[in-house]
Amino acid sequence: MTKNEAQEVLSFHSCRNTNVNDPRWEYGFVGRLRPSSGELNEDNFIQIMESIRILRHDLASEVIDKNLVYDIISIIRLTRTWVVSPGGLNNNLNEHDQEKLLLWVEIIEKTLFYLLDGADEEIAFQDYDCYLQDSSEQLLKAELLRAI
Repeated sequence: MTKNEAQEVLSFHSCRNTNVNDPRWEYGFVGRLRPSSGELNEDNFIQIMESIRILRHDLASEVIDKNLVYDIISIIRLTRTWVVSPGGLNNNLNEHDQEKLLLWVEIIEKTLFYLLDGADEEIAFQDYDCYLQDSSEQLLKAELLRAI
């Protein structure tokens, strides 16, 4: 994925892209949080994090594209406002899904914080890399249990 593609991915996941007819707008991270949308999609979270990884040098530079930061902050803010806040827009999510969303948003936020602070990639993406490792281990355990 190129930097331009990564920025486009973030713009769709934040619902800030003006092409509202593109399915990525409706089925992106924030688009899925609307009341009529379906289930959570972990792939959306992974796309966001991999886009941030590609753009990590841009986020750590002295001059940063405002739209890039705005897309990421929109994902964080709208998730918390719509899903977690009392009276939020989406009351269709169960407690487990809300906890998962909060975890994803915390990982996104922490990664952004460390990149803006100039931390190296290993530190900035530590929580995300641990999440991926834990997810892989859980998937392997589930496959082993099904085989029994």
